[in-house]
Amino acid sequence: MIDVMVAYPNQNDLTFDDQYYLDKHVPLVEEKLGEHGLRYARIHRGTDAASPYHLIAHLGFDSAEAFESAFDAVGQTLMNDVPHFTNVEPVLQVSEVVIP
Repeated sequence: MIDVMVAYPNQNDLTFDDQYYLDKHVPLVEEKLGEHGLRYARIHRGTDAASPYHLIAHLGFDSAEAFESAFDAVGQTLMNDVPHFTNVEPVLQVSEVVIP
């Protein structure tokens, strides 16, 4: 099992439309990646302005290959939606789940 972290840096010029993200982007992610093996989507928001990231999504897949295949298929659609809710580029990290 792997977990893909998609983190949005909390920087001085950050703009982020949380409502759009939660109401539009997350359902889009679940729909598009769900067709390609997404196991879960967990969303975490920083508790204050000092948090290094405004928001972090954790996306679960059975393997790195499953994620890569899914992102190859629909990643551009998801990335094209990012400017609708933020002006920062997300940071992605693919990690092995060691303890679920």
